[in-house]
Amino acid sequence: MPYEFVLQSPEKVEIRYEIAGLGSRALAAVLDDLIVLTLVGVVGALLALLEETTQAISNLYSLIGEGWLIAGLIFFAYIFWFAYYMAFEIFWNGQTPAKRAFGLRVMMLNGAPVTPTAVMIRELVRLVDAFPLCIMGYNVAGVLAFFSPYGQRLGDMLAGTFVIKERRTPAPTLERFAQVSAEPHPLEFHLPPMLPISPSEYRALRAFLDRREQLSAEAREQLAWELYQRLREPLGMPETPPAAVEGILEAIATRYARERGRLE
Repeated sequence: MPYEFVLQSPEKVEIRYEIAGLGSRALAAVLDDLIVLTLVGVVGALLALLEETTQAISNLYSLIGEGWLIAGLIFFAYIFWFAYYMAFEIFWNGQTPAKRAFGLRVMMLNGAPVTPTAVMIRELVRLVDAFPLCIMGYNVAGVLAFFSPYGQRLGDMLAGTFVIKERRTPAPTLERFAQVSAEPHPLEFHLPPMLPISPSEYRALRAFLDRREQLSAEAREQLAWELYQRLREPLGMPETPPAAVEGILEAIATRYARERGRLE
């Protein structure tokens, strides 16, 4: 199983996702299941304190027998289990409480946020993935994820999703933004008076500059060259960069950020 999943944007910028390991996913699944069992136990204890609930259970016991009553309670426990995962992954954008604690997130294979339909598919298959022990088991899921190229269990394969390990980096401060936007880049004198580039082109440029340290030397050089060739024509710049190509790209991004705002 590879450690990274690499996507290439339309601007030919590589976006890398770290695939979540089996250990962290297993721990997150166990923690989520413990939360579910705890919630079911608490709800059951609270209901047992109500006289109406006790009477209703007694009536059901006498009507359908002990076996069917236990089967019904297990069925509702599983419904709660599925609802827990579906609700959190839909409204928390691919995360449950345990996934958030371990820095994991479910995403679509195209890099987009997980959709409600995909969540429903992957969670409805959870019972198969957890076979034969079901809750706390995940035997089938572990075997499939181990041999899957993207660490996918059966539910992920059917839903077109995979689980990533989020890279947690501190958010830049306002002071840092102010410093970056206030100081001209030393190579800005090579640029024309106007920067006729679009916000999408700036975002592609910014994505490359922010992630270039993660690229191999060859890929970094190739992407920098392609970005310069894409931008040089609207800027009216020569085919051969007048200075180091990454320096020119930094100068373009700095000028754009200062004149139009980094949030565009």
